[in-house]
Amino acid sequence: MGLLSTSTLNKKGFTLIEIILVMTLLVMVLGFGLITGFDSYRRDALRAERNTVISVLQKARSQAINNVNNSKHGFYFDGTNYIVFEGTSSDSRISEKDLLIPKNSVITATGSVEIVFDQLMGNTVQTGDFILSDDTSSTTISINQEGRINW
Repeated sequence: MGLLSTSTLNKKGFTLIEIILVMTLLVMVLGFGLITGFDSYRRDALRAERNTVISVLQKARSQAINNVNNSKHGFYFDGTNYIVFEGTSSDSRISEKDLLIPKNSVITATGSVEIVFDQLMGNTVQTGDFILSDDTSSTTISINQEGRINW
């Protein structure tokens, strides 16, 4: 018998090339998953912020229509918070009655800063768009003279 027997030559195992190929495929799949996960997070954050702003606008309009405290109600954005206030303007409001909802710091908000809804009808003089955006996309919320909130 020689130094190499048949039992030594028939051993099962993985070659270096097979291991490298599997590791490469694994890295590619995990990388794609991470990229997809971050994009999903951004879309969800923008959608959640849009829903928050719509809810705040609807709350202000609802309080005006229901004539809560016999007063107009409005929406005000101060740069860091969405505010539902009672009164004819954000300057003349009683801040103790405000409802503050913090803005998501990842989202950029621009557009109409103050919307005041009339009592009983919900109409408004301040029409315009409120735009929310992140690094890749944006969404617009529009308010018309009848107080209708479109998104």
